[in-house]
Amino acid sequence: MKLSEYKNSDRIFIDANIFLDYSLPNPKYGEIASDFLEKIELNEIKAATTPLVLDEVSFIILIYKGSLILGTKDRKIIINSIKKDKNLSNLCYKVVEEFNEFLYCLKGLQVISVNHEDYKQASIMGKNYLLLPSDALHASVMKNNNIRNIATRDNDFERVEGISVWKP
Repeated sequence: MKLSEYKNSDRIFIDANIFLDYSLPNPKYGEIASDFLEKIELNEIKAATTPLVLDEVSFIILIYKGSLILGTKDRKIIINSIKKDKNLSNLCYKVVEEFNEFLYCLKGLQVISVNHEDYKQASIMGKNYLLLPSDALHASVMKNNNIRNIATRDNDFERVEGISVWKP
């Protein structure tokens, strides 16, 4: 189903790639992600995500910024440089802080905590639906919070019974 057509009153879970399509230059999906997130900002759509998703996004935009500054795509070099160079770290974390400020503007977004039960159930869901651990945890949180819709480009969620996948 097309994300641009989502008008459901039920909450929708936002996967990391939607935030990344908005935050990083993505000529194919950036505008769709921006329009979708604007509806959440205006509280026209109720959405949810987890700290795990936000951590994934923060890490990727941090590394992306480091890559631009250092002129390399070597993650090991970028990570080691961020850990050792306070000026570089500050520059890279600036984009994370900007992303965090943006999140506060999303009036329709709820950040759901992950609990021990979510984590335990994730292993079962991972085995049953052939998901990697972070996706299994997302699916578990969705199930435990009665969220049946997900905004993502990840095809793996199509295997999860009871979840409707909305793609940009």
